[in-house]
Amino acid sequence: MAKGAIAVDFGASSARFAAGTLEDGVIRYEIVRQEAHHAREHQGHQVWDIDRLIAFTKSAAEYGTAHFTSATVGIDSWGVDHGFIDHSGDLISPPVCYRDASHTRMFEALAGHRADLFQQTGIQHQPFNTIYQLAARRAENPNLPDEAARWLILPDLIGYLLTRQAQYEITQASTTQLMATDATWCPAAFELCGWPIPDLGPTLPGFQGGYVAPNVRLAVVGSHDTASAVFGLEPLAEDTVFLNVGTWSLLGCVLDSPNVSLEAALGNFTNERCVDGRVRFLKNVAGFWVINRLHQELPGVPERVADWLAGADLNETRRLDLDAAGLFAPESMLAAAREQIEGPEPTTAEWAGIALHSLVDALAGLPVELGRITGRRFTKIRVGGGGSRSEAFRELLAQQSGLAVEVGTVEASVLGNLALQFVAQGALTLEEARAVVARS
Repeated sequence: MAKGAIAVDFGASSARFAAGTLEDGVIRYEIVRQEAHHAREHQGHQVWDIDRLIAFTKSAAEYGTAHFTSATVGIDSWGVDHGFIDHSGDLISPPVCYRDASHTRMFEALAGHRADLFQQTGIQHQPFNTIYQLAARRAENPNLPDEAARWLILPDLIGYLLTRQAQYEITQASTTQLMATDATWCPAAFELCGWPIPDLGPTLPGFQGGYVAPNVRLAVVGSHDTASAVFGLEPLAEDTVFLNVGTWSLLGCVLDSPNVSLEAALGNFTNERCVDGRVRFLKNVAGFWVINRLHQELPGVPERVADWLAGADLNETRRLDLDAAGLFAPESMLAAAREQIEGPEPTTAEWAGIALHSLVDALAGLPVELGRITGRRFTKIRVGGGGSRSEAFRELLAQQSGLAVEVGTVEASVLGNLALQFVAQGALTLEEARAVVARS
């Protein structure tokens, strides 16, 4: 048996883990297990099944024990969601899902602070940002900031509950709208949401923590899945934007420092951190959330989303506003989408055309806008994530944007996660890991 790495990748609708090895300068890996998961109702909130996510991580680590002489396990997930640890080190309650309606209400209540928040944090205005979540939890229970010894974002939370070692990994910390543009906590943001500043500051990934299973240690990776994905899409030339397409679509470029210009603010761009501390300057727009939900609810569609989209009626002229509030968390996506559509009921092929055109319309103009703000000229879009499986999506994006669309890897988050684990193990430097990713 060899030394290995286990990448645990939590999306907002699925959990999976991959096992990888570093052989002859190439990362070889396979997806071992994947299963659906979703938020559930609990005491009036949409919450995540944290026990299930912890058990999934343990099973991944146990796989490492069984198949490698020694290994690490790295965890990445979506951003902003978190849980609270009491003074005994125990979880207070399940993490609330970012789509919970309470966050939108707090977002509107604090609307007057948005301009100042962007200048200080560089993070785009989204109702689910951690700052609004913390404010909402404090409004519900004013004693919670005293009862909680700390809050931890999901990968750090799971890591803590398995190893009892706390941290705030920087790529996740940067999604909260609580971290300042200098990569330290922002006092004004914490004052606004009514929470104390954590006693630990944001830290870069690339180191090992405690043991999760026999001979398997936690490795701190780019724990925001997009940060791992961007690393997994390396190399990124000056003329290339990255696009990671999953539940959300994240399109942007890498900068050396945050851009908090008026143009960036008006465009609602965001400055999240890369695994090396640089900036992922990007826009977070609708992804396959609406498309996947429509696919689930429409009768008579092909089993695979990519096959359904391949049969899309591209002559369809009706469109959805994918950013409309009604599509954020509806009980029925099909019913919510029908409210935006005029005329006769679309066929399954027409629904595919509507969904595909709507997504591409939201993305196609962003590289030009990004170039105007950054002063760079882009000629390529490098695509990763589950949405990149759709050839119909890639072709329509190339046609509408006028840019060359190239596929990095569908498993960009997994590849980036694994590469950072080998850095944490001491097998690679960060620069060597970039070269390995390019070969892999």
